[in-house]
Amino acid sequence: MATERTDLGMTARRLARTDVVSVTPDTPITKTAQIMRDRTVGSVLVIEGDELIGVVTDRDIAVEVVADGSASLTHEVTDLEMLTAQDVMTADPQSVDADAKIQRVLRAMNDAHARRIPVVDDDHVVGIIAFDDLVLHLAGECTHVSAQLDSLAEVIHAESPSN
Repeated sequence: MATERTDLGMTARRLARTDVVSVTPDTPITKTAQIMRDRTVGSVLVIEGDELIGVVTDRDIAVEVVADGSASLTHEVTDLEMLTAQDVMTADPQSVDADAKIQRVLRAMNDAHARRIPVVDDDHVVGIIAFDDLVLHLAGECTHVSAQLDSLAEVIHAESPSN
């Protein structure tokens, strides 16, 4: 029986989406939301120079800006046109190294209570992984493992002395 190796040892770099959507800290939150809508993403990275300084999620906008009326923000801004990505972002977000294994990615997401996590290499963003990406990958792994177990069961059954 030939066995194939699974990709449970896959790195964050291989799983990450490289089409990262980003804004600058001074991008108006209305423009940030439009970018998220137009690019069909649930988050944008806030980049200053080459440095990742924050993340804005659709939840940040819905909860911090709309539901709370900006009352929970660090300063009182009532005009949405005046709010920026920096006003709403989660600063200093959790990230994972590009060489991190899937188990580390899951742990980092859990620790940060995040559904998306930036992937960095030498402090430069190289991609982003969404929880949905992990679920799809792990579902494929489960299918592969199941097929291997079925194949092994067939071999054992064929070699059984009762046959």
